[in-house]
Amino acid sequence: MKIVKKNFLLTSSIIFVVVTVVLASLYFAMPIYYEQVKSQEAKHEFEQVTRQIQGKSIDKMKSLLSDYSRKNNRIWFNLTDAKEQVLYPNVEVSETQDSLQLTILPTMADSTAKHKSMTQKIRSSDEKILTLQGEFSLQPVSDASHILLNLYPFVLVLSLSLGGISAYLYSRTSSQRIKDISATTRKMTSLAPDVSCVVKGKDEIAELAQDINHLYANLLTSMEALRVENEKVAESEREKAEFLRMTSHELKTPITSMMGMIDGMIYGVGEFKDRDTYLHKCRNILEEQSELVQSILAISKLEIGTEVNEEIFSLKQVLEENLSTYKLMADMKHYQFQVSLAEAQMKGNKLYLVKAIKNLIDNAFNYTIANGEIILRLEEHCLVIENQAERVLDEAQIQQIFQPFYRPDYSRNRKDGGTGLGLFIVKQILDKHQIRYKFEAVDGKWMRFSIFF
Repeated sequence: MKIVKKNFLLTSSIIFVVVTVVLASLYFAMPIYYEQVKSQEAKHEFEQVTRQIQGKSIDKMKSLLSDYSRKNNRIWFNLTDAKEQVLYPNVEVSETQDSLQLTILPTMADSTAKHKSMTQKIRSSDEKILTLQGEFSLQPVSDASHILLNLYPFVLVLSLSLGGISAYLYSRTSSQRIKDISATTRKMTSLAPDVSCVVKGKDEIAELAQDINHLYANLLTSMEALRVENEKVAESEREKAEFLRMTSHELKTPITSMMGMIDGMIYGVGEFKDRDTYLHKCRNILEEQSELVQSILAISKLEIGTEVNEEIFSLKQVLEENLSTYKLMADMKHYQFQVSLAEAQMKGNKLYLVKAIKNLIDNAFNYTIANGEIILRLEEHCLVIENQAERVLDEAQIQQIFQPFYRPDYSRNRKDGGTGLGLFIVKQILDKHQIRYKFEAVDGKWMRFSIFF
């Protein structure tokens, strides 16, 4: 059954029950209420008449009661003396020229009426104790009930008609809003970005529309975040695949070269008869490959996560503990190594962060001009490593320098050209710690690496 029909039937049933209960309540309650009102009115009039005749002579009392009876017959009075002799009403005889006139005062003729009586002791002017009795009838009660009962069918039909029309209009209006919400939710299944339910009013249906809008907005936001995350995962997988490909190439080429030299030495072919020379070359190749393998292992450990063993440590203290080696290296290579360290706290995985910083210092030592200058400066929230570079990198090279196995052309023929993984490892560590950094050329002579924490 559709909601329009359900609402109509439910509302109509409620209206029918309410109207029926109201009419039944009126039918049974009206006589009681009417009786109470009439009794109060009669009591008030009786007390008023009692005050008027109190202390008057008997003749004056009879005259006042007679005047009241002629003007208002809602209460019939009866006045008796101490011997229960009726003083009022009485039969009056009038003698005229040719006839006798009898005046009969009102009597209680209708035996079907409901009667109420009131009695009050009064005192006449001559100090006689008299009894005043008043009686009134509730004859109109039954008449009013019958009239109301006759009107009930018309009132009931009219109420049900108006209620039915109102119920139908309300059902159509309320259900139309629900239909609109349903149509909108079907559009939302397509995940269109500009779809929303129209909010009208401040009732529960309006709240439902608002909740659906909020839910849909959160769904789109979550889906967008999931899409971005999937893209990151896909990009990470592509980078891993590319890294493995380059790793395989970096390992395969030297090993193939070394195997050729070893075969030449085994079979004594040509220049390879000089075994001492080529054994040293093979050893150098193995050292380079060992360094490469260690770098690859370090990268693989980064995949586990840097949040393990996260701590707050003094960066100044850590640098001071590792400076002796670099000062000795600077003396051997005749570099000017300037160090300025302020107290600074850093938060993260101490082991990885120290490795990243050492890789940066190593890189500066590997690519500084002869007798050049290297500057290590630590401030409260910044670490700067500068060196007089033998070759200043342009913007394109700076963009590529953090790629795995990338080495500038001028460094490929150097013995200390490195594995091409040092700055790649630095990037991975700093990115995982969400630490900002900047690598730039300064004054056409210097290369500067800044870490902001």
